[in-house]
Amino acid sequence: MSFATTIAVENLRVSCLIGCLDPERKGQQIVRVDLSVEVDASAAADGDDLRRTWDYAAISRETAFILQSGRFHLLETASRFILRWLLLPPQPGESRPGARRGSVTLTKFNVLPGEALARVSLSGEAPEYTVETNPWGTVDVVDECRRLGLYRLNVAPGQSIPNHYHQRMREAELVLTPGLVGWREGGSEHRRVVGEAFHWGKNEEHGYRNEGVRPASILCVDSPPFDPADEVET
Repeated sequence: MSFATTIAVENLRVSCLIGCLDPERKGQQIVRVDLSVEVDASAAADGDDLRRTWDYAAISRETAFILQSGRFHLLETASRFILRWLLLPPQPGESRPGARRGSVTLTKFNVLPGEALARVSLSGEAPEYTVETNPWGTVDVVDECRRLGLYRLNVAPGQSIPNHYHQRMREAELVLTPGLVGWREGGSEHRRVVGEAFHWGKNEEHGYRNEGVRPASILCVDSPPFDPADEVET
């Protein structure tokens, strides 16, 4: 029997740089996040199995990473990036169900007089996504705007994202699945842990190799959006 299950995270507080005004660009502020997804969780309920449903901790970690790494100007842009991330189909080899619908509400405090709150809400169904193919795997283009791009890199078993750097782009990456070994310029290789985040500046060399038996995924925030001409392999 199939049911529509709503999974929600409410009152998640994230400290991040967000806003258009000069004072807001000089320091972080707290943003409240309320989000939900509608899924078919019948397989998880049948097996009483976390692997077949959504992990609240992972949702919260990934949402916070997007907000903190994006350094957004508008709540409208931030909420769209988060919602499109939530609605992206599961990673290759992942057991959880995809989301049918989702919603995101972002609330800012202390930006209006008195106790007034600034809030943006967004909801919708899963859209279509562009998937790019590379020698080492695939890239899901989650969202792009003038300043930022959000991507999921899926490294095939036994394949590597070669050592490289970017000439203009800042890059933040969050490890989503086990199996990855990574390195940075001048450093030794280390096994990457799920939930580990990395921030790469301009001209900072780095790379990854998937030593697992399943595709390994990385959540990536690029500023400006990814441009193949900006990437230099070494």
